[in-house]
Formats: sequence, structure tokens, C-alpha cells
Amino acid sequence: MKFDPKEIENAKIIEGRRTMIEFDSPITARENFRRALKHEQLWMPSAFDKGGVPNEIIPDNPARMRGGNDMFGIYWEFVPRAGGSIVRPGNPTLTDITKWREVIKFPDVDSWDWAGEVEKERENLKENKKFVFFTILTGFFERLISFMDFGPAAYTLMNRKVKQDVKDLMDALADLWIDIVDHVHEYYGDLVDGITLHDDWGAQDGPFFSERVVREMIVPYMRKVTDRIHELGYVTNLHSCGKVEKLIPCMIEAGFDCWDGMAINDYHMIYELYGDKLLMNVPANDYPADADEETKKEWAKRFVEEFANKDKPAALSYYNDPGFEFDSEIYRLTREKFVSED
Repeated sequence: MKFDPKEIENAKIIEGRRTMIEFDSPITARENFRRALKHEQLWMPSAFDKGGVPNEIIPDNPARMRGGNDMFGIYWEFVPRAGGSIVRPGNPTLTDITKWREVIKFPDVDSWDWAGEVEKERENLKENKKFVFFTILTGFFERLISFMDFGPAAYTLMNRKVKQDVKDLMDALADLWIDIVDHVHEYYGDLVDGITLHDDWGAQDGPFFSERVVREMIVPYMRKVTDRIHELGYVTNLHSCGKVEKLIPCMIEAGFDCWDGMAINDYHMIYELYGDKLLMNVPANDYPADADEETKKEWAKRFVEEFANKDKPAALSYYNDPGFEFDSEIYRLTREKFVSED
């Protein structure tokens, strides 16, 4: 499938918070992303080639976006300045981790209107040209924070005296996520391509916890869920914010195929060490948006040389908005590069 300049000339530009481009490519962005996971991509995908199911069947989704009660009945307060919701600290649901079995009431996943939710989105998903992820918000550490507040949750996660109680809770949460994933497979089937788990592991200056803590207290339970996701034929994706580059090996051990990370991480190092094991969104940091056309093309060329390798598939991140010139140059260069490598 040799590159044809008309693939760019006939592209559709969709304006929004970030400029999205639908190139007139020989295959859909969805198919190209599938191929990227097998190192068979025709061009470097964009993070916007991935889409999500806009469902509200899991109570956490509307609660996290607009405020309200999540699936455990915990109230999330919407913060306009942040554009999201948080559990107001100071009155935690759980103050003693050893009491979680009596205090925490798990939701009845069967009671949610799965069939009705699928019907609302069926036609859109059937016509969709993006790789579709179903997202489960509020992962293992985030869930513990919602139960206990941040400080007590972090302390509890590292308190060896209550280690088994924490592990038992994590295992119960893993079973809940698996129950949700099984329902996704039953009702959505191949309308969905993958499952995104959401669990922030760091702040702007580094991880919340050490590799040792993650490996012992979170990774085994994430792996339990990702193994089930893979059994059902889905791709696994972790959305984890913060400067978490030190924890990339833990993500791989936890069974993730893809990672959505923030631009503050050292992608030069991450890509070099782990690019063949984890498909990541690489940001166009320091892109000279006000430069002349020739400079922009040179910058795009360097970006492709460093981050666009067929055996190390990566996606162009959505944290930057370089615009049509940069995106189309990345598309052209990688289309030509990957065809020549076949």
C-alpha cells in the first residue's frame, strides 16, 4: 500500500480542543491501530485514533465527570477549575482497613442496564473508525483513596501490619473489575476493541510509591484483571497520570499493552527501554509552533527518526496541538518509511 499524496490532500480536519485529522488512508485508523499492536502499522497512529464508549452505565463515569454517587455510593464533588470531580476529604467512608468487609458494600453489576446502554451506542460504534476502549474509572489506588482519603490510603498501602487486609480488598476489587469486563464482553462484544483501567500513580515530581510497593500490593491484582481481558480477546490500556516513568516496568508486568501518560515523563528514555513492550502516546514536546515551514518539517523528521519504528510502535500524544502541518508530515513520513521497510 504505497503512499499517495491524495491521502493528505483529501483529509478531513475536525476542529476542537485539539485539531483532529482523518486522513484518506487505505485502511481506517482503527485497523491501523490494531496493526500497530502487532508491529504491522501503515503509519504512526495518533492518540486520537483511539476512542471511548461514552457510556454512563458504570455510576463512576457520570460521578467523575459531573459529580454524584459512584458505584459504591460515595459522593464525588465536581470542581469546575479542575474540570473533574473528587471525594471531599475529611469524612472518609473507611477509617480502618481491617473493617472493609463490614463497611464497603460492593455494587450489583447485573442490576445495571447493560442492554439499554449498548442499544444507545450500537450504531455509532458500528460505524466508528477509531479503536474503541471501554473505560473503568477509579482503579486500585484511586479506589483506596476514595474510601479513605489520600494520606491514610497511601499510609495503609505501605503499612505491613495490615498488608493482608489490603491485599484481600485489592483481590475483591479485581473480581469486581472482572465482573464488569465479562459484562462488557457479553453485551458489547466486538463493538469494543479494548479495556482501559484508570489508576493514577504519581504527582508532577515522581511516583506516589516505590516499585516494591506497586509490585506487591497492586500489580498481582491488575494482572488478574488484564489476564481476563486478554482471554476475552481485548487489548489492555492503562491511563495513569503523573511522572511515573520509574513504574513503567510494573505496568508491563501488570499485563498492559498500552499506556496513556502525561507529557512530563522522559519519553526519550522510556521509548528506548520499553518501546517494544508498551505502546505509549509520545508528546511533541517543545515543538516550534511559530517556526517556518522548513523548520517544522525538520522537527517532524527528527521526531519520526526517534519515535517511529515499526518494531516499537508509538502514538502521537494528544497533550500537544502542533496542528495540521506537523500531523500530516508525521503521517507522510511514516507512511513512506513503513512501506519501505516491508
